[in-house]
Amino acid sequence: MTTFEQWRSPSSRLTGTRIERKPSKYDIRVVDQFYTYCRAVSSTDAHREDAARSQRDMRRNLWTILITGAFFCYYLVERVAQAMSLY
Repeated sequence: MTTFEQWRSPSSRLTGTRIERKPSKYDIRVVDQFYTYCRAVSSTDAHREDAARSQRDMRRNLWTILITGAFFCYYLVERVAQAMSLY
């Protein structure tokens, strides 16, 4: 698939008993398409990793905010309870 061969035309007669084969050559367009495909897959994978990292960071930040808010509310409730016990 990545190589092509130069064949003799069917109308030409074989000269001699030995058929000389020309060396196989690579079609550079196929190689370029392969590298473009690899680059696209790599870019997609990097984007997916960035999105997953961003989502993990967002969850961690939300949990931090929730836990900090819970401690702050507990502190306020305790301060209000202390203030109420003084009266």
